[in-house]
Amino acid sequence: MGNSSELNNELKSFDDIMQEKHFFRIPDYQRGYSWEKQQRADLLKDIEYLIKSGYEYRHYTGTIVASLSENKNGYKVFDVVDGQQRMTSLILLLSVICILLKGPKVESRNKCKEISSKFIQDVREGKTIRKLHLGKQDELFRRLVTEGITPAIEATNSKSDQNLKDAVNEYDKWLKKELKRKDINIDEVLKCIRNKLGFLLYAPKNDREIGIMFEVINNRGKALTELEKIKNYLIYYAVKNDKGDISERVNASWPSILSNLNKIGYTSNESEDRFLRNCWIVFTDTHKSRSYDVYDNLKQMWPPDGDDTDTSRMLDFIDFLGDAAFFYAQYLKREGVTDKQEKKWLERISCHPADASITPLILAVFSKVTDQKQRTDLFKLLEKLNFRFYGTGIAGRSDTGQGDLFWYANHFFNHYEQEVEGEIIDARWLKKELTNFVDKRANDTSFIEYLTLDKDESGDYYDWRGLKFFLASYEERLRKDQGESIDLQEIMDPRKSETPNDFFHREHIWAAKDYTKIDDSDAPDINKRRLGNFLLLKESLNIKVSNKPPEEKVEEYFEDRLNDPNTLMIRELKDYFKQAKLKEEKSRAWKRRTYNYWYKVYQRFLDKREEKMINFALERWRISELNGNISKVKLDSL
Repeated sequence: MGNSSELNNELKSFDDIMQEKHFFRIPDYQRGYSWEKQQRADLLKDIEYLIKSGYEYRHYTGTIVASLSENKNGYKVFDVVDGQQRMTSLILLLSVICILLKGPKVESRNKCKEISSKFIQDVREGKTIRKLHLGKQDELFRRLVTEGITPAIEATNSKSDQNLKDAVNEYDKWLKKELKRKDINIDEVLKCIRNKLGFLLYAPKNDREIGIMFEVINNRGKALTELEKIKNYLIYYAVKNDKGDISERVNASWPSILSNLNKIGYTSNESEDRFLRNCWIVFTDTHKSRSYDVYDNLKQMWPPDGDDTDTSRMLDFIDFLGDAAFFYAQYLKREGVTDKQEKKWLERISCHPADASITPLILAVFSKVTDQKQRTDLFKLLEKLNFRFYGTGIAGRSDTGQGDLFWYANHFFNHYEQEVEGEIIDARWLKKELTNFVDKRANDTSFIEYLTLDKDESGDYYDWRGLKFFLASYEERLRKDQGESIDLQEIMDPRKSETPNDFFHREHIWAAKDYTKIDDSDAPDINKRRLGNFLLLKESLNIKVSNKPPEEKVEEYFEDRLNDPNTLMIRELKDYFKQAKLKEEKSRAWKRRTYNYWYKVYQRFLDKREEKMINFALERWRISELNGNISKVKLDSL
């Protein structure tokens, strides 16, 4: 392997790379083990093809870049810069083979011992030294390559850890299946891994060459995220410009960043990129389209030859990324949030159908506001703003409002407690600006207009993304009035099993497929599409009543409610329906209960229910500082 600074065009075998006195480690700042089922399956297909086809030459498998970190007494330790996913996968596969070889046969045990000392761990001067150390995942990796999957290996805490366990399971199943079918044998698999897989090996002579390799290397695995790219660039910048404090800050911050993102399930490329875009908007640039190119913008802000550049802002950005990942965990998991009110409003925001427009503001508030009450008041206001304007759909393509909200977040973060144009930028300033935003774009009149359908409107509230959250919030209020509580998150969570009673549905009261008609029109009746026609209930009850007429549904809903805990909103339906029938029968004398009679009863029933729901909404999402609040709404669609 040596210190050659030139790319050797000869394909190296895995035996060549893992030679006797060479040891490797994955630095803590590197991405965790990210290969998923598809990448692992591709590797196995390559091995199968090479064995079964009789391919005689070395097969190009990938590039490995490794930087010499330690060189003592002939032992060399390399930091793997690129190719760690493939190296890790092959060693996991070899460890599975080694475990299968353990048994009574001396020949097999010797073969296992030889594989282990070459690729897994070696004993030198009485000390066991492993061939590959896996940074922050090292303890789990060590146990997997030495023990395999055992009950003693605890549940995983991250996607990367789960990928390691899945890899061992998949390799074990694949090998046992192939051996049972006798299509291949262990010796053929070993020969293929050790000698037929070929790698281009690059060992930079000077550490200054390392960073640039991230730009030019042919990465055959999963595409790097913007977050990974900027990490690599920051390290390259630090090495090239002899800025040790930057590389130290990156190495110290990145494990915590990834750990906090793992806690909230932000393990995909898209979720990591979304996190980074929000950080960039808050810290640097409010222009949404430019936030999709953080890596390129970072290089322009701090060019690689900028050795005289003041890097204090760069260090601040690295620190903010670490803080922001922690704030994300507070927001989405409420980790470390002890105040009940603050936790309540954060939970409610996390249940919204979308939060992209206010996430930068959440980060900015977490970053700057230390007063508990001020912070809670701002989160409460953000929840109301977000649902009124974005949750309802008042925000349109011509006026998304994001530009203003992103600017508020950036301005608040960068000028907190400073005077700008005669105003002190603090929590009171932000509260005033957000209230004005709602007054201009989502006042009570606009809010009510969205929650009601005019006779000539074609909308259908079943398609409203915010319907389930709205109904869950309504149920929460009904429970509170009865001295009960409810877990909003539990209602909003997707189905966890096939059990029909663990999942809440949004459903029609007057079924969409009920063919009761007042005229010959084929158009869906407006009453079936309006907000008052929807309720929340568990699937088991919905299956039971299905497409029955409303008067039958209401009776069965109520009867079932007495025996099976469901939603409280079911309780009020019977009384509303009774009132609707009495009111209609007082309005005129009906000789027969015709379609027209039932239609008018349904309409009065839905008016009453929707009226209560809209007045609930005005109270639930009321902003006390807003001018022109509407106190109450009366509905009569007849």
